[in-house]
Amino acid sequence: MGLLFNDKKEFSDKVEKIFGDRDNYLVAFKANDLKTGLAKLMIIGGLFYTMDSSRTFVLYFSPKGLYESEISNSTKRDFLLMPWNEIEDFEVDEKNNKSIISLRHLGKKVMYEVDFKGKIFEGNEERFMELKSKDWNRI
Repeated sequence: MGLLFNDKKEFSDKVEKIFGDRDNYLVAFKANDLKTGLAKLMIIGGLFYTMDSSRTFVLYFSPKGLYESEISNSTKRDFLLMPWNEIEDFEVDEKNNKSIISLRHLGKKVMYEVDFKGKIFEGNEERFMELKSKDWNRI
């Protein structure tokens, strides 16, 4: 139905149905670095930039890799796997009420903003700390 009409229970139900647990996922926004963000804003225009940077994802961390499912328009989309052996430069930048996860998957830079405040982000901070303590379930 769309992000405005989804709730956090739908996200955790989807994760549990597919992966069998409710603990190893985060809800995140797509993020752009400063250079990419400015380029998109200047070249493509403000409306696209706003829509592009508000795309929302469920990220599931497993020993196989990072699974990603976009939930901006629907929770019905499949999870796509980014295996750990294809991920380079995995970094986490922690801030006050959010963290930025950045990585390179097959040479392409990907960034996610993991918020800790807000209705759909409830539980993100606890799950984030647990995943961090388990090194993101990497083997």
